Amino acid sequence: MSLQQFRHALHQTLDRRADATLDLIEALTVAGHVTSPVALSEQDPFRRQFSSVYDVLEHGSLPSDTLPQLLYDHQPTDCQTIAGYEVYAVDATRNERPAAETAPERGYLKSQPDEVASVGYKFSWLVRLVAWRSSWVAPLEVQRIAPDGSDAKTAVAQVKALDACTPQPKAVVLDRLYATVVFLAVLLTTQTIAVLVRLRHNQVLYEAPTPKPKGSRGAPRKHGAKFKLAAPEREPDCQQSVSLLGQTVRLRAWQRLHFYKLPSLVGLLLCVEFLRADGTPRYRYPLWLFWTGAADLALDELAKMYLWRFAIEHAFRFLKQHLGLNANRSTNLTSIEHWMGLCALAYTQLLLMRAEVADCRPAWDRRPTAAASGQLTPGQVQRGAWRVLRQAGTPAASTRGAGKGAGRRAGFTPAPKPRYPVVRKTQKPPHRTQTQAA
Repeated sequence: MSLQQFRHALHQTLDRRADATLDLIEALTVAGHVTSPVALSEQDPFRRQFSSVYDVLEHGSLPSDTLPQLLYDHQPTDCQTIAGYEVYAVDATRNERPAAETAPERGYLKSQPDEVASVGYKFSWLVRLVAWRSSWVAPLEVQRIAPDGSDAKTAVAQVKALDACTPQPKAVVLDRLYATVVFLAVLLTTQTIAVLVRLRHNQVLYEAPTPKPKGSRGAPRKHGAKFKLAAPEREPDCQQSVSLLGQTVRLRAWQRLHFYKLPSLVGLLLCVEFLRADGTPRYRYPLWLFWTGAADLALDELAKMYLWRFAIEHAFRFLKQHLGLNANRSTNLTSIEHWMGLCALAYTQLLLMRAEVADCRPAWDRRPTAAASGQLTPGQVQRGAWRVLRQAGTPAASTRGAGKGAGRRAGFTPAPKPRYPVVRKTQKPPHRTQTQAA
């Protein structure tokens, strides 16, 4: 789909403040460095007063029921696949707000047991990976993780919606935070989704059980022998050495393994070890990956699929540094959620205009040009984005005078904003007095 088709379809989807919203998205697309949302009112694409920025964020509309389908339908046509699978990634990013006491529904952000907890919000992103060895992704859905929810629960809803989009086979690659029963159980109900998820190096899986003898009493066994990733006892079913990203990689795979709480979800276990020149492991622990899709997939394609996942990390860095992903410091929860969606839409515009942007890097950058091969980075595309948008025009209507507002009535004093406590997922243990401690 072209950039112009996406912009017109987006404009038709927005049912409130559509013109001002589109102007704000275009200002965000070309900004380069965002200190705050209201600062975008000084950008050339934004043709309205600065107060319209607050109006869009607090009273605008980004329809959560139709926007993911719109983004799915307008993916670039050159998105690559691996072994016939469209490759997607799910990950969460933080918006830390430790001092925003008037912001509701803040929670403690903690991914690992030994990690120091911070306070704020987390947002789960579902993206499609565009091209191997590039940092481009195609955002599909951004959803706030509720304080009483988790990364895995939110990802379940996103994966279910992705499964209903098209019958095309899809592979979702995830970090080890999602290797839980809560998330993996969704695979028992989806039709087109396969998962490649990283496991802990000390995880324990189980072999297939031995068949129950005929005539014996009792239910058949669900689990066979334990398979400890820290010390595999069984020889791999297949293994090979390949070259990936300029390094020698040893791949070993074991078939027909499952988790203790999900005996019906049987998959392939892949061990990925990066080797030095002398054949010794480069890292202390290898990558352990669990694959639920077709068992006949080449091992190097599975390893390549997971290494491709790191494109979403590069996307988060670009969104934070150049599109101001966490620049909205409002305490209005609707404003914060809308801002995340606008960042995803601005990034999508950059993605769709890659082929139309000239390589206008600084004069001191002497690296070979990448425009001919279509390998411009998001930052390089953003430098030439305003020229493309100015030539294409905008479907948003021009501004109209609205007169002067009445303002506050004389003598009105607004009440102080309420303070909200940080939401805890578990009960805080009671404080022990000195007498009780003794």
